[in-house]
Amino acid sequence: MYLLIDIGNTAIKFANYDGQEINHFLTLPSQNLIIEKHLLQKINAAFNKIGLTWAMIKLICLSSVRPMWDGVIRDLASNHHLAFYQLKKNLVIDDFTINVPNPRNLGADLLAAAYASYHEFNKNDSVVINMGTATTITMVKDHQFEGTVIMPGLATASEALFSRAQLLQQFEISYEDAYIGKNTKQAINIGLVKGHGLAIKALVDEIVVHLKNPIIVITGGNSYHFEQLLSNYLFDKLLLFKGLVYALHHNNLIK
Repeated sequence: MYLLIDIGNTAIKFANYDGQEINHFLTLPSQNLIIEKHLLQKINAAFNKIGLTWAMIKLICLSSVRPMWDGVIRDLASNHHLAFYQLKKNLVIDDFTINVPNPRNLGADLLAAAYASYHEFNKNDSVVINMGTATTITMVKDHQFEGTVIMPGLATASEALFSRAQLLQQFEISYEDAYIGKNTKQAINIGLVKGHGLAIKALVDEIVVHLKNPIIVITGGNSYHFEQLLSNYLFDKLLLFKGLVYALHHNNLIK
């Protein structure tokens, strides 16, 4: 069993891989990493629910965009006498070119998702949309990471709006299939959710003209809002974890 961990800006996600299937079993706010004891308690409780023990884990594989917290996971592996591999550190990807001026500055999450699409779709051109704290739109062409677009994520935009507009009461946003709002909630849903989706679609449409028969895949915690509007895209919540699994395979760490 392999423990896969994704540290994002707002959430840390855990999944296990048994050699055939990936099971995403726990999501925690990233700030919980500050208290290592609390983190371990949460992991152990999640392990108990799915019948997993530390003795069953062969290694820990990490993707992180919060370097200040990487040591917490490294110590977790050390304390349980487990091998520790981290994308962009000691987990090497040399069968996939990063065609940007400063590859070192590329986020591990972007690399993992793009690498997954490269292998998952038989090395075809693709566009990868990752919806988290930021929404990113990545172009994969001719076996290369060609670049990305970064825009405020849906939750980030929502928080900014509600925090700056005193008369707006915060609510759970959702997709509205309408062109104009008849009340405040509907108007905000159209502007925030539908507007976000249409912005993604416009940017993707501009990218795909430079690709050959591309596959468009969307992942990330906010992607479910767009299953109706972007129904012609593939939805894959496990894409980043798949990238870690492909990287482990490439490094012969999974037999």
